[in-house]
Amino acid sequence: MSWMRRPAGRAEPSPELPLPTAPPPPAEHPAPGLRHALERLPRPSASVLDLGAALAVNVAFFNRIGARLRIADLDATLDESGLREAAPALWERSLPDLLPLGPDERYDLVLAWDLPNYVGRARWPALAIRIREHLAPAGAFHLLVRVGQTMPARPCHYRIVDVGTLSEDVLVAETVPALRLPHAEVEKLHPGLVAPRSHLGKHGVQEYVLEHAAAHHLPPRAIAQPRKRPPGPAIRVPAPPPNKPVSEP
Repeated sequence: MSWMRRPAGRAEPSPELPLPTAPPPPAEHPAPGLRHALERLPRPSASVLDLGAALAVNVAFFNRIGARLRIADLDATLDESGLREAAPALWERSLPDLLPLGPDERYDLVLAWDLPNYVGRARWPALAIRIREHLAPAGAFHLLVRVGQTMPARPCHYRIVDVGTLSEDVLVAETVPALRLPHAEVEKLHPGLVAPRSHLGKHGVQEYVLEHAAAHHLPPRAIAQPRKRPPGPAIRVPAPPPNKPVSEP
């Protein structure tokens, strides 16, 4: 039974594999913009479009207040369709399939959560225009923009704890560079909408509530331009001294 004997000498320890990094636990944050949007909902029978995942706590919340909720789960749809990195022209042509909306559908509140950070500058405006066309005259478009240097590599799940509080559930530990959209660019990415109010949270997220521009009569917000260096004083080059005649010895 020699195969049962231990080999002579000391076995080398197997190298330890690094443990995968776990995402942080869910954290609750104030959401005054969401409070404003929810308090303006018509009661009862408000209509809400949720672009995020189907979360039981959010479904229960809107059931309690008597709102009709439609869940689109845009992030999962992008995975299934393979259009996550599609060119803007293909993305725009595919929107009716990615987000099918009937011609008579109108929503009092649209919840985009942090999806604009992941769809990107080139693709998001086409989606914003499609949603604006189905936003009720007094409707609100709620979204969250990352203002730090990085953001989670995938969209987070947001649960409504109460009218003015959100729980943020980061699904992956990996991070990617954040878009860091300023206020003026957020409005530029949403033609026909304005953000008369926004709220900066301590967790690196700016909360926006966009509404129809026609209801506010606000001029477009100026986009900050890079500061130009003022021209310096002109440097005068002294003229060379006149040539002196050389005297004969």
